[in-house]
Amino acid sequence: MSLIRRRTGPITDRRTIRERLARAVNLICEEHSTPDQARAVLEERARALARVPVQPPPTSLVLDVVTFALANEDYAIELGYVHKIVPLIELTPVPGAPDFFVGVINLRGEILPIVDLHRLFGMARTGWTGQSWAIVLGGERNEFALLADKVHEVITLRTDQMLDWQGSATGVGRQFVRGVTEGALIVLDGAALLQDDRLFIDQGDGAGV
Repeated sequence: MSLIRRRTGPITDRRTIRERLARAVNLICEEHSTPDQARAVLEERARALARVPVQPPPTSLVLDVVTFALANEDYAIELGYVHKIVPLIELTPVPGAPDFFVGVINLRGEILPIVDLHRLFGMARTGWTGQSWAIVLGGERNEFALLADKVHEVITLRTDQMLDWQGSATGVGRQFVRGVTEGALIVLDGAALLQDDRLFIDQGDGAGV
């Protein structure tokens, strides 16, 4: 029984490459009637051998995110922190709550606060509408939701291509921005959001924040 050895990587040994090119020259000269034709084919094959295959980026540099819009800004949040996305049909205001809480929703018995990123970042906001969405975030369980006007899609970003965010420096939310893309997509830091106690409510008190 013969064994077939499969090569899994590119050939890097120069001697082997030269030998293969020499054999290719002989075969080409036999197949083509003129030296010019043989030279043209050989040059094309040499260019093909010289091409470096595009390597995918390391997994540490890619980020799967959900993109959404709020007013005139586009945002992204890491997919791993998104538990669900639901229409924001009913919203209960909470008197005395911080300005960035627009209210709470009852999601199958869980009382979840809705966070308005624009108010969190110290920017003006007109409020929610009947066409708004709630992007529910959490670790092991649902914790709170982000207000969104529209939810777009899931995309993959390169973290090494993000730029520093040059947005508003007011408000308490600047530390929640991971960066911004060249297309002005503001990438949120899901871990930082879920570590800030100000964005949580105590479900034991019914509706308090």
